[in-house]
Amino acid sequence: MDINKIFEVFRPEDEVNESTQMTFEGPIMWIGMFKKLISNYEVFTKQIILFFKTSNQDLDMDDIERASSYMVYTRAYDNLSKLDVSDPMHVEVLKIYSDEYFITSLKNSLSYFETIEEYEKCAFLKQIQDTINLFQK
Repeated sequence: MDINKIFEVFRPEDEVNESTQMTFEGPIMWIGMFKKLISNYEVFTKQIILFFKTSNQDLDMDDIERASSYMVYTRAYDNLSKLDVSDPMHVEVLKIYSDEYFITSLKNSLSYFETIEEYEKCAFLKQIQDTINLFQK
């Protein structure tokens, strides 16, 4: 283990080398963050509702839940939206990292964005879903 590589992570952005940048920006990280955000959604929502419930009883918990849902799904989508299914490297990463948790997260996200009628996001998620379905045939 090279200690200098570890400390490179904490340098200002203009001093970070390309290999460190690839660790934090790339299809592996985008897919992982998407999956993690969606799969941890319930835990996040419960924590946020508990926080607001104890801090102010006058708040509408349904509004808090809707806001937290929007926040989580939108942030997760922002990560995944960086994927380019026309890039062979991105497609290969999708092929490798499309496990059951990712596929479930994708379905949940698609369902959520259909519910709030954000069809552009649905179209992109459907494109990823179709790409994954090609691997499974």
